[in-house]
Amino acid sequence: MDIDYSNYFWNGELITLRQPKEDDWQEIVPHMFDTRMRFFFTEEVEMPTDLEQYRKNFIERLGKADYTGFAIENNDGQHVGIANLFGIDERNGTFGPVGILINAHSRGRGYASAAYQLLGRYMFRERRMHKWNSGYIEGNTASAALHKKLGFEIEGLQRDMYFHDGRYWNQVICGITCEEFVKRNG
Repeated sequence: MDIDYSNYFWNGELITLRQPKEDDWQEIVPHMFDTRMRFFFTEEVEMPTDLEQYRKNFIERLGKADYTGFAIENNDGQHVGIANLFGIDERNGTFGPVGILINAHSRGRGYASAAYQLLGRYMFRERRMHKWNSGYIEGNTASAALHKKLGFEIEGLQRDMYFHDGRYWNQVICGITCEEFVKRNG
């Protein structure tokens, strides 16, 4: 069936966000073996796991009521990554961080930025959020560039926050308000 996505909220110029499916775990598995990238995403070096256990954990997470995650597809319908919303606080109108993983062969094409923009538009314009709290581990140059491009302001630094590879790493704290996001990203 051919579907016209041109007026679909979750479709942008580069990507479409969709609900994750059980077989998406196969697209995410390669991330498990990139330790530096996993550290920047999870702030730790995870214990080894077998693929069957990883598949079960992934499928279990999809079924949880508090899981807000998306698969990212490019305009050719290819899975290029995942996005997860965390810390949604309806009372205070804040959310974040947003975790985005782009497949190694798809990085550098603007998919993460496009996903951030779609999710920001949703949270600010549909969910009435006021502020997006975020951060990244110092040294994660891709995340630093992405946050700067989208207009996030650095609000602070948590020194020696995470231990990895024999040393401590700082956490850069940043945020953007609804007004700032709309002004910068439309």
